[in-house]
Amino acid sequence: MEEIAHVLAQDHLAYLPIGRSSLTLDAGADPVRLLLVGGEPLGEQNLRWWNFVGRSDEEIVSHRAQWQTESGAADDDACFDRDELRFGAFPDGEPVLIPAPPLPTVRLRFRS
Repeated sequence: MEEIAHVLAQDHLAYLPIGRSSLTLDAGADPVRLLLVGGEPLGEQNLRWWNFVGRSDEEIVSHRAQWQTESGAADDDACFDRDELRFGAFPDGEPVLIPAPPLPTVRLRFRS
């Protein structure tokens, strides 16, 4: 079995193509936060923009509006219940939330 080492800088993403039967991670001596996503492709089309995935332009617009509200950067009259956080509380001591960029002026394209 061929071993390929990937060094991943802090706050970066990595993509490993399908076909792996195993994966070894070495975080070193410092604490690390890791999100590992894997599995079979869903086989359906979706819209992806910035950090959001949705089934329609309207869903993406709604996700962005709620993110802006929860991050304190609301730029419209969207009203969401702050007691019902969709995106969860941001941990103390972490960098501030990043507001979403403005939406494109054209409709988003579906991806597989």
